[in-house]
Amino acid sequence: MSSRLRELRRRHFGARGKPQFAARLGIPVEEYERYERGALPGGELMVRICEVTGEDLQWLLTGREARQSLVISGARRRHRDFLARLANLLDERPVLAGPVEAFVDLLSRTPAGRPPAGRPLPPPSAAELIPILSAGELPLEAPGGGERFWLAPGPDTLIGEPQPATLSEPVEHRDAPAATTLVVRQADGAGRVRRYLQARELLRSFPTAFAVELDDAAMSPLLMPGDAVVVAGDAPPELGRPALCRLEEGAICRVWLGEGGAQVHLGRVSDGAHESLPSSSVRWSLRVLLRLSAA
Repeated sequence: MSSRLRELRRRHFGARGKPQFAARLGIPVEEYERYERGALPGGELMVRICEVTGEDLQWLLTGREARQSLVISGARRRHRDFLARLANLLDERPVLAGPVEAFVDLLSRTPAGRPPAGRPLPPPSAAELIPILSAGELPLEAPGGGERFWLAPGPDTLIGEPQPATLSEPVEHRDAPAATTLVVRQADGAGRVRRYLQARELLRSFPTAFAVELDDAAMSPLLMPGDAVVVAGDAPPELGRPALCRLEEGAICRVWLGEGGAQVHLGRVSDGAHESLPSSSVRWSLRVLLRLSAA
């Protein structure tokens, strides 16, 4: 990611644009330099980077463009077009500067509108919900990169109260990024309760994303029992990063150490031990994109 961050900085702010880029991101230049050296920015900062540059979140995370070239900062691009028109108008008619400034000042002092009291907000749509599954619900066949293997909640599903949760990079070092607070909702339908992560922007980058709850401590303190890991069918494992491995029975999360000699090599964080499993016993493996934990 650090190489792509440097590319964005050079593309938008020039070879000596570190101070300007850091200022636009609202962080000290020393902090920004750590990210160019390899530290991972937090989820909120990654979104801010995409907003400032107009670049794609999936490209920043993986180096690959998102489907349909979806860009986070579409609204901000419209804002820039409007501001350009306004600047041209003021250049042509400077006398309008006073009224425009007064109008902007009035808008800034006007309270933001709120939904009328007592009117329930509509439930989130399936397009912004990521299911949180147990290991036993996972298919034995590898999830495809272009389709979902689970059913989205129907229009009559009852959506429960939102619950706070934190979404963060699965890393642990002194520059570990801060977590991003999102919302988990409980959907009670068809006689069972399931939790969903509400994350529209994440689904734009990884349309087949799903989360899986962990029930062992092999990855602690990086990933704790009760945490969930977010994976996607088109995100294969990467050397040295956490991966979710589907076995004949259940699933495990381990550090991916590669595959060779008809064996899959894995590592545990809790005790630093290595595990080698027959390749035939591992049905599929996916890279852990994010960690989901209770707030």
